[in-house]
Amino acid sequence: MQLSLRYLSSRSDEWKALVQKLDNLLCNTNERKVKVCCARETVPKKTVPGEQCDICTDYPRKCVFDFKLEMLKSDADGRRADGRLRSVLAYNGTIPGPPIVICEGDELVVNFKNKITGKMTNMDGSSSVTTLHFHGIREKTRPWSDGVPFVSQCPITPECQKHQNNHNPFPFPYGFNTDVDGAPAGTYWYHSHVGAQRTNGAYGALIIKEKGTNAIIDDASNTLVLQEWYESSTNQVPVSLLINGNGRIGELMNTGDDEQITAHLKGKGAVFNLTKNKHFDPHNFTTNYTEFHVKPGYQYRFRVIGAISQNLPLRLSIESHTFTAIAMDSLNIQPVTDLTDLWLAAGERYDILVKTTKEQDKLGLAYKIRVLGFTDQPDNKCPLCTIAWLKYPKQRIDPIYVTDSNCTGFHLHSTPLRTLNPVPNKYTAWKNRIQYPHWKNSSTIGDIFIADLRAIKPEPAITNLANTQYIEFDGNITFNGLRMSYPPVPFLLQDPTDKTDRCGSTCNGQPPLTHCTTKNPASCTAKEYCNCQHVVKEPWAPGWGSWWVEIVLINN
Repeated sequence: MQLSLRYLSSRSDEWKALVQKLDNLLCNTNERKVKVCCARETVPKKTVPGEQCDICTDYPRKCVFDFKLEMLKSDADGRRADGRLRSVLAYNGTIPGPPIVICEGDELVVNFKNKITGKMTNMDGSSSVTTLHFHGIREKTRPWSDGVPFVSQCPITPECQKHQNNHNPFPFPYGFNTDVDGAPAGTYWYHSHVGAQRTNGAYGALIIKEKGTNAIIDDASNTLVLQEWYESSTNQVPVSLLINGNGRIGELMNTGDDEQITAHLKGKGAVFNLTKNKHFDPHNFTTNYTEFHVKPGYQYRFRVIGAISQNLPLRLSIESHTFTAIAMDSLNIQPVTDLTDLWLAAGERYDILVKTTKEQDKLGLAYKIRVLGFTDQPDNKCPLCTIAWLKYPKQRIDPIYVTDSNCTGFHLHSTPLRTLNPVPNKYTAWKNRIQYPHWKNSSTIGDIFIADLRAIKPEPAITNLANTQYIEFDGNITFNGLRMSYPPVPFLLQDPTDKTDRCGSTCNGQPPLTHCTTKNPASCTAKEYCNCQHVVKEPWAPGWGSWWVEIVLINN
């Protein structure tokens, strides 16, 4: 581990002792701001550049990537987004950042440098500090590599990555071992965990490939990373959708006032107004839609990642094709066949199989992979849409095609045949859904909710509950009336633990006889909400069997 310590830089002896207490694997020490510790390898692994790890081998590897995060303009290939000029954050100069593709058994190392110069003023006030988070990876043996600021590490500043006597940034090594860190094969993604940085481009695909899947074409380049894109880093009006960082805006685009923006950011939905796009030239685009090239008669694995920032679920469909869902959030599921539509919310990932037709002489325009969302759910108002091309060898694309503000051709209000994971905002749709196992009949049409999906290898049933926590999310943007404030020293690194400003539930005892109490700091008087360090503390229970804690989130 290598940490940028703003608050413990003068406490090198205490920090050294703390790291030794964490894992007893200290291997190098820099007496000023940076400490390095590493795990002893039990199985030697060949170190290779990360870009070479997309082809699986029969031996384990250490896949090393070099990343830097910069504040740039959307003025170069790889980060033009929807064609408008605005400030962005980009890993290695691209949006999304470079795909991380490794295989089962590999170890990942990302040598990360914070090269943000100046400050991007985000809507939430975040500035030039940053972290890197691998979304979906459990980090069982490396909690300090989870990238959660002030929980598992101090956020990295550009200044804290410089040695005392030179100005070369010292990299922070993030990573995980697929064998031991809760990282099975599947589709994941990475992103900054500071403020709204991922909204402004700081995200990318993370894929751990299975070995021995020769029956299908499993090319990691067949990945769709979906995101809504905003007017600017400070004007949070959603104006376009991006697939792998590519999109276009037509003649009209969304505009809105503070009230509409606030409603959107609170997840309540907003109907934005339309205004002329002053940059629109129907014969001259600076961006192109993403293209996926396929051949007739094959089965292709596509990975779909919802790198969505706000409450703006997106629907994917493929013109003249159906598809089969085989995995959700990196968990293999019983195949759901003949789907016409798939919805994704923020952070969700699906793996789908697309079987191409066997016709050898497909001519004309390539097929459209359509992605649609509404800024006003549940009334399906104010649509945003984009496409990617699914192109057979003899097909062509339309270089001047652009979706219009009405999303013509996207079937806004018609009922698709078989839809997976629809937005759960209508009780009648839930009541009339296709339940398990009836959806196995591919001729049955309707909505299939995730509650009716089944894993290929079901996890053991949860039967032993130590306790249940009820967490209410209310209109003040708080959990149980508590709004999170962060400690000066991350929770993981505190020794001794500082409980001065802690609030929330503390549970003690041994399962099943745990008892929980709630205590707030004295500063929390009778007021609308309380700012404090909100922590739910559960007892450490090694050797007590399979005991679980249930957390019920109430959206109120």
